Amino acid sequence: MPARPPVILSYCAAFLPRDMLHVYRQATGVRHYENWVVTRQREHAELFPYDRVEVLHKSPWRGLIRFYYRAWRRPVPLGGSEIRQMLRVARQRRAALAHVYLGTEALRVLAFLRQFAGARVVSFHGADLAEQHTAAFYHALWPHADLLLCRSRSLSEVLLARGCPKDKIRLNFTGVPVGENHLVKVLPAWRSGTPLRLLQASRFIEKKGLDVTLRAVRQLKDQGVPVRLTLAGDGPERPRLSALAAELGLTPDVDFAGFVPPGELARLFASHDVFVHPSRTTAGGDREGIPNALLEAMEHGLPVVSTRHGGIPEAITHGESGWLIDEAQPDALAAAVWDLIQDPDRVRRISQAACEVVGRRFSVAHCIENLEACYAEAIERRPLPEDARRSEPAAS
Repeated sequence: MPARPPVILSYCAAFLPRDMLHVYRQATGVRHYENWVVTRQREHAELFPYDRVEVLHKSPWRGLIRFYYRAWRRPVPLGGSEIRQMLRVARQRRAALAHVYLGTEALRVLAFLRQFAGARVVSFHGADLAEQHTAAFYHALWPHADLLLCRSRSLSEVLLARGCPKDKIRLNFTGVPVGENHLVKVLPAWRSGTPLRLLQASRFIEKKGLDVTLRAVRQLKDQGVPVRLTLAGDGPERPRLSALAAELGLTPDVDFAGFVPPGELARLFASHDVFVHPSRTTAGGDREGIPNALLEAMEHGLPVVSTRHGGIPEAITHGESGWLIDEAQPDALAAAVWDLIQDPDRVRRISQAACEVVGRRFSVAHCIENLEACYAEAIERRPLPEDARRSEPAAS
């Protein structure tokens, strides 16, 4: 009888918001581990089906706890009953490793990380390294995490600045699907006289630079370029963006497509000419790792214009696999889009190079292999004690 693979617990505050497909790919993609998800809230099960999910029962004192900690502007920890539930699941499943998604969530379950007998891994994704999350904020976490994973090298530099020990930091890209018979896809070039079809797919939040995209479209139209823009996604900035589109006289030219499932997103890639993603660092220090929608556009052969921001230059080499401009510059975005489409041969070369980069460095398979190597290293650093391996049997 084959040996049971090591068990890991993946903690997500909610499993899963619609914009966290990358987490779903990681949690369900591991092959050499048995992964159980622990969460406080099950969301969008129809989009993210998964059987190994344990939902915590919320503490009856949760509201009072939240009020107290928010009054002091501190992370709201999980209640004692929730921490005990997590420890019980870990014992029942004989978990060798716990993986907490987002550094801010790791602070909320710090009591669990202190008491958990196995290895502990925490993923940082970008927003959890905004300016308010200072070195003092994370000081208590570093001793209770064996490895810290970052979605880009740029985030690892921020982690170092926050006081994280260098020997605990590991790079772990979040990949996108690439078929076994990966082929370079080159879409038809834009033809003069037809509407230029631009696409941006992202959560509607400040760091994505969607307002920069709208202002760039206005500039292109003022220069006589027929443009159609599709904004795929949703989020708290939606009302402000709709109002800005109306203010700029772009309402007939902008399609707010809403949340688009992965299959439909592939159709949008195939029906547009250029993908734009003018990410920027917000006033509060929120920043990107490497946006997965950008990687998927590259994999589908859609030329990308983006910014020198966060981990984006780690995926795009300017002029070779995409086009990069400085942050928060609508005029530069408009000029870059126009310059790019003037040369169909250059578009073709960029599309081919981008597709090859994703296949070589950012496939889900490659990134999962790297993730499992991080798990193996963390378990080697902090193996599960023998008595924990023999604890109570798994719940039915």
